[in-house]
Amino acid sequence: MSTLSKSIPQPLGAIIPWEEVKRRVVVAALDKCAGNYLLAARLLGIGRTTIYRMVRMYNYQPPTIQSERLMTVPQNTSSSPA
Repeated sequence: MSTLSKSIPQPLGAIIPWEEVKRRVVVAALDKCAGNYLLAARLLGIGRTTIYRMVRMYNYQPPTIQSERLMTVPQNTSSSPA
Protein backbone atom coordinates (compact mmCIF):
# COMPACT_ATOMS: atom_id res chain seq x y z
CA MET A 1 0.00 0.00 0.00
CA SER A 2 1.41 3.38 -0.94
CA THR A 3 2.08 6.16 1.55
CA LEU A 4 -0.49 8.36 -0.19
CA SER A 5 -3.31 5.81 0.12
CA LYS A 6 -2.44 5.26 3.80
CA SER A 7 -2.73 9.00 4.50
CA ILE A 8 -6.21 9.33 2.96
CA PRO A 9 -8.90 8.79 5.62
CA GLN A 10 -11.37 5.99 4.91
CA PRO A 11 -15.04 6.95 4.40
CA LEU A 12 -17.50 6.16 7.17
CA GLY A 13 -19.77 4.02 5.01
CA ALA A 14 -20.64 3.14 1.48
CA ILE A 15 -20.27 5.77 -1.18
CA ILE A 16 -23.30 5.97 -3.45
CA PRO A 17 -22.74 7.07 -7.06
CA TRP A 18 -24.15 10.50 -7.94
CA GLU A 19 -26.63 9.08 -10.50
CA GLU A 20 -28.08 6.75 -7.85
CA VAL A 21 -28.43 9.64 -5.40
CA LYS A 22 -30.33 11.67 -8.02
CA ARG A 23 -32.56 8.68 -8.85
CA ARG A 24 -33.43 8.12 -5.19
CA VAL A 25 -34.25 11.81 -4.63
CA VAL A 26 -36.45 12.03 -7.72
CA VAL A 27 -38.30 8.78 -6.92
CA ALA A 28 -38.81 9.83 -3.29
CA ALA A 29 -40.18 13.22 -4.34
CA LEU A 30 -42.56 11.64 -6.85
CA ASP A 31 -43.74 9.10 -4.28
CA LYS A 32 -44.35 11.86 -1.70
CA CYS A 33 -46.31 13.82 -4.32
CA ALA A 34 -48.38 10.75 -5.27
CA GLY A 35 -46.89 10.72 -8.76
CA ASN A 36 -47.65 14.40 -9.47
CA TYR A 37 -44.75 15.30 -11.77
CA LEU A 38 -45.27 19.06 -11.73
CA LEU A 39 -45.47 19.29 -7.94
CA ALA A 40 -42.38 17.09 -7.54
CA ALA A 41 -40.47 19.23 -10.05
CA ARG A 42 -41.38 22.41 -8.17
CA LEU A 43 -40.34 20.91 -4.83
CA LEU A 44 -37.01 19.78 -6.29
CA GLY A 45 -36.40 23.10 -8.01
CA ILE A 46 -36.11 21.57 -11.47
CA GLY A 47 -38.03 22.16 -14.66
CA ARG A 48 -41.04 20.30 -16.00
CA THR A 49 -39.13 18.82 -18.93
CA THR A 50 -36.31 17.71 -16.61
CA ILE A 51 -38.66 15.71 -14.38
CA TYR A 52 -40.27 14.05 -17.42
CA ARG A 53 -36.81 13.17 -18.79
CA MET A 54 -35.76 11.72 -15.42
CA VAL A 55 -38.99 9.72 -15.16
CA ARG A 56 -38.23 8.10 -18.53
CA MET A 57 -34.55 7.62 -17.68
CA TYR A 58 -35.24 5.98 -14.30
CA ASN A 59 -38.31 4.06 -15.56
CA TYR A 60 -40.42 5.44 -12.72
CA GLN A 61 -43.79 3.79 -12.09
CA PRO A 62 -46.25 5.99 -10.13
CA PRO A 63 -47.91 4.54 -7.04
CA THR A 64 -51.25 2.89 -7.74
CA ILE A 65 -54.55 3.58 -6.06
CA GLN A 66 -54.85 -0.08 -5.08
CA SER A 67 -51.73 0.06 -2.93
CA GLU A 68 -53.21 3.12 -1.23
CA ARG A 69 -56.37 1.14 -0.42
CA LEU A 70 -54.35 -1.70 1.07
CA MET A 71 -52.67 0.68 3.49
CA THR A 72 -55.87 2.24 4.86
CA VAL A 73 -57.99 0.82 7.64
CA PRO A 74 -61.58 0.22 6.51
CA GLN A 75 -64.38 1.86 8.50
CA ASN A 76 -66.77 -0.39 10.41
CA THR A 77 -70.01 -0.33 8.40
CA SER A 78 -72.14 -2.44 10.73
CA SER A 79 -74.41 -0.53 13.09
CA SER A 80 -74.54 -3.19 15.81
CA PRO A 81 -71.73 -3.36 18.40
CA ALA A 82 -69.67 -6.56 18.40
